[in-house]
Amino acid sequence: MTLSTLYAFLGHDLLGNTLAAALITGAGYTAKKIRATLRNRNADTDHTTS
Repeated sequence: MTLSTLYAFLGHDLLGNTLAAALITGAGYTAKKIRATLRNRNADTDHTTS
């Protein structure tokens, strides 16, 4: 394996893994923020029964 082939393989592989990790982390963070927002909004709702 030549150095350029190794560099191309590692570049694409590491870039792909980094992007995948960033997407998964971002999706988890976004889901957590949405759940927290909904939970806080529901907690602020006045549930009085008359």
